[in-house]
Amino acid sequence: MSSFIDKLFPGFSAEQKRNLLFYTIGIMCYKLGLESALGAVKTMMTERFNSNPATSGNAFATIGLLEGLNQLCQSLGSIAVAPLIFRFKTPRVLATAISFFACITLVFLIMEPATGGQIVSYITKNGKESPDPKTYGSWTPYLLFPLFLSIGIAYGIIELIRRVIPRDIVGGDAGKLKKMDATVHIWYEVAGTGGAFFSAFMIQKLGHVYAMCVCPVLFVAAACSWWQVSSPDRVISAKLQNAPKRSALGAMGHYVVVYFSSIVTGARIIFSSRKFIWLIPGYTIGLVFHRYLENGIAPNFSKIVLGDASYAQIMNGGSNFGELCGAFIVFIFNTQIHTPIPWVRWDALVLNLLWLVPGLAYQLLSTGTSPQTFSWMVAGLFMFISMGWAAGDVSLAAYIQSSLEHSEDDEESTEEVSPLGAVMAFLYSSYIAFYFCLNFGLGKYLDIYANKVKAIKNDKLLAYSTGIEPFYMIAGVMFSIGCVVVLAGTFIPKGSFAMNPTLVEVVVPRSDAEMAVEKHAEEEYAHELEVLKVPTQN
Repeated sequence: MSSFIDKLFPGFSAEQKRNLLFYTIGIMCYKLGLESALGAVKTMMTERFNSNPATSGNAFATIGLLEGLNQLCQSLGSIAVAPLIFRFKTPRVLATAISFFACITLVFLIMEPATGGQIVSYITKNGKESPDPKTYGSWTPYLLFPLFLSIGIAYGIIELIRRVIPRDIVGGDAGKLKKMDATVHIWYEVAGTGGAFFSAFMIQKLGHVYAMCVCPVLFVAAACSWWQVSSPDRVISAKLQNAPKRSALGAMGHYVVVYFSSIVTGARIIFSSRKFIWLIPGYTIGLVFHRYLENGIAPNFSKIVLGDASYAQIMNGGSNFGELCGAFIVFIFNTQIHTPIPWVRWDALVLNLLWLVPGLAYQLLSTGTSPQTFSWMVAGLFMFISMGWAAGDVSLAAYIQSSLEHSEDDEESTEEVSPLGAVMAFLYSSYIAFYFCLNFGLGKYLDIYANKVKAIKNDKLLAYSTGIEPFYMIAGVMFSIGCVVVLAGTFIPKGSFAMNPTLVEVVVPRSDAEMAVEKHAEEEYAHELEVLKVPTQN
């Protein structure tokens, strides 16, 4: 068994393999809980804002605003990572953030039964089954704002650390980084695929609040596993060690300054070279479209067209399975594809497949295809689209980490923001700003058509055609524009016009035996040189 693991992870030390095991277990528990939590909360927002008289008229704009504010809180969390991992061990920060997430899910599970919430039941409207709002707890949906924003802070911290912790575990070796990123991503998406389908089942059977019953247990298990991961100590300068201690308020003000310092440092690195500037369209814009695919297209189409927002979890289950396949492909072609550029180009081209969602929806739904069956068809389409995204994401993470390895080594000890943390904070914060504007604007656009659908009585075909109409612009035209932007960005780096360009020196992973032989040969060669030396005679 050990020899098989050695062949699977050549060059990894025993400690690195141990850390990878505990980190992967934690990631799987986190992803299982995350799919249940976010799936339930997104369904909760869609259903409750649409059923509440005070918000029904602008439900999707309200959801867009809430998700945008959540993304801004993710930005605060992501930028906070740089100073936090400078002062505390990265796995400890990760475990603390997921424990906080667990506490928030408990709030929902306590609040719903306390206000009369029941197991979900369904009513029929325009030939489509929808959850009955009478089974919901009586708490106001505006409470989703503080709760979802708190989730955003924890989620932002966790998601950014996921992208920087591999370097703490395996160092800056590009081959090891790609191997670890692909391995973790495979198991992450195995859990995500199962978690999404399980979440859809739980939401349809229990309702969007009680479906979160598994989240606290899974999040605590993830925290315990991550606490076992060891990471190297960061060298802190004498100047920083002797710095005066700040009060809580002073520390908060200091972190605000560090936030902006992180953005400026990251922007300076990104815009300093063609090697990095292409990451804005390649990583940030690509992430915007991938997130809107799962968090915008899936729930909005499910509610407006199919009548039940929980179908989004079936679609996202297909997306997660595609990400699993994409990560597995990178795992196989770890050394053959030298850069993320071919994967990102694939990701850009398959965005055009979203035209099929509105293009086939009316034809299939109006001829007897059930909403649930159609959601499974969309899941298959999402699988192929997300396959390209995952392959690019895994390779991009390794590309950024390995490219900044020397910057990390040369980093001045007085710096509180690491180059890697700053670059990831800038890219992630840029994504959040783009996503905020996009989601809120499209939410107002969708409300126009959603209100038309709500006004239709006993005309299923008219409800389908009206609900599908805005998705020609969103899933069709907008995603094709995204294809052009992301694809054009891949031609920015020097030498990128090749089919398989080489922009980063890739270190091919070697086994312990190979490294031992090489070390022995070097020692023998050094000994021969020493013997050949002749002392100078006066």
